[in-house]
Amino acid sequence: MMAAIALLAALPVLSAQPPGRGGNRVDFLAGYLSLTDSQKEQAKTIFDAADTASKTLQGQFSSARTALSDAVKAGKPDADLDSLAAATSVIQGQLAAVQAKAQARFYALLTADQKAKYDNMRGRGGPGGGPGGGPGRRSNR
Repeated sequence: MMAAIALLAALPVLSAQPPGRGGNRVDFLAGYLSLTDSQKEQAKTIFDAADTASKTLQGQFSSARTALSDAVKAGKPDADLDSLAAATSVIQGQLAAVQAKAQARFYALLTADQKAKYDNMRGRGGPGGGPGGGPGRRSNR
């Protein structure tokens, strides 16, 4: 179960603010990538929708994790544990899909130059580049 929690933690977190910036992810990306007003508006719409979907799924994941933990404590049969563990995995997959779709929609808005800069940021552990990644999140390097 710890592996499942670690996997969820490694998913890009779209709703977090950039450390030390005080602004939101769209402000960070707008400055870093020189987004147009139209791109900023569209990015906000994309990320807000992903945040809403993610919050719903995170609530479901928490409930599924609790059900699995309760089943372990109750000594439920292996088949029950398998089913509950599979349910948590399905939700993790749905979370990953929400994040990937939001990133794809945002990426599609970018010009070639912006894409190159965004890709460079990702390669340094930024958005989608590993644990702590996600639009607006930066590594401590």
